[in-house]
Amino acid sequence: MNDVGSDVFEAARRHFIDGVRAFEAEHYEAAQQQFAASLALVPGRTSTLLNLAQTRLKLGLPQQALEGLSTVLAAEPTLGEAWFHRGHALADLGRDDEALAAYAKVQPDDPSHVAASYHQGLTLNRLRRPAEALACFDRLLQIDPQRAEAWWRRGQTLQELDRHDEALTSYRQALVHDPQLADAWSGCGAILKDRQQLDEAGHCFRQALAFGGDAALNAYLLASVTGGAAPVQAPPLYVRGLFDGYAGSFDAHLVQALHYRAPQLIAQQVGAQVAAQVAAQGAGRRLGAALDLGCGTGLCGPLLAPLVEQLDGVDLSPPMLAKAGERGVYRSLVQADIARHLQQTAERYALLVAADVFIYIGALDAVFEGARRVLQPGGLFCFSVERADDAQDFVLRPSARYAQSRRYLEALAERHGFDVLLIEEQPIREDQRQPVAGLIVTLQERA
Repeated sequence: MNDVGSDVFEAARRHFIDGVRAFEAEHYEAAQQQFAASLALVPGRTSTLLNLAQTRLKLGLPQQALEGLSTVLAAEPTLGEAWFHRGHALADLGRDDEALAAYAKVQPDDPSHVAASYHQGLTLNRLRRPAEALACFDRLLQIDPQRAEAWWRRGQTLQELDRHDEALTSYRQALVHDPQLADAWSGCGAILKDRQQLDEAGHCFRQALAFGGDAALNAYLLASVTGGAAPVQAPPLYVRGLFDGYAGSFDAHLVQALHYRAPQLIAQQVGAQVAAQVAAQGAGRRLGAALDLGCGTGLCGPLLAPLVEQLDGVDLSPPMLAKAGERGVYRSLVQADIARHLQQTAERYALLVAADVFIYIGALDAVFEGARRVLQPGGLFCFSVERADDAQDFVLRPSARYAQSRRYLEALAERHGFDVLLIEEQPIREDQRQPVAGLIVTLQERA
């Protein structure tokens, strides 16, 4: 700094200090302005560039953060803090493989190493490499065994590996170190729910809510285990998260382990309707365009394709849609909430199908209203539900899935202008090796 005048350097220092204060107060726009002003007076200063990069990450500007970090690393290629922030920026850009390589550059004796190990584990989990992620969290916890968040993430990773007993122990260890860690309470509750320890699960979800956990998610799960007032549908982020992580193993687990039959049963009813139309009217042997609601990986696609002229799909989960696209039977695939899509699409269809979709939607008025909107005159609406008793419209079960009653579906059909062609009681899958009672329903738009 010898070539920088003392007045200029002092002004740069003041901007830097004001930037730090603004950052600590979470006034990130102001912090960015102060750090930029400091660099304008004294360019290339490592500490200022690092603070500016960190601020830009807080502002959601990872590409701009990377630019400053490249300058730092060109001058100091072994600086662990810069590699850590570079990993964070790359992760925010979805470049997880590069992020992983950046985190690996932080050496064990560097102060940033623990944070880098933690984020390495998160990145490995996003890359669907849970065994390696677990090793990261284990190494981290050997260094810092009181880090509650790491115990929680370790529990999540163990769940991904189907090691649920160990996951529960890890969540509980997180709560030893931070009894107010809402996500650890949620993790405990989810495992206890699956074990049918419903009272204990309910306590966990209440604790999660009390300590600021995701209100929609924990209220939904609490209602599922207590029988309390249920929300009208599952939180969309919960559903998407569930299936984003499930896409790779979805087909094998659902078909082989749970003996999932809804697509075949729906296709049978649609095929019977096509045959009836041919017999009665001499109509063509295929329906027009069809929309697969909540298409998932496209299990319905190959069964419906021979019965329709064109087939579209809509689903919340991008990884599921990617799998559906690999089947080569869909004209278009859209990532959206199904009720919203039905209200907004300009397309019109001869057939709508929804296989095992309404297990995440309790109240179906919005879906039926949208279905009536997009169906052509006389169009068909065929779907499956878990069967509830006629004493209630719908119920949220401890499985965190909804069931609807036949009485409710018939009332919906009448209210929204559909004729009931067929409601067939069939087991649609297994749960805990027991058949799940379902209804396969075909409605027709009342032209």
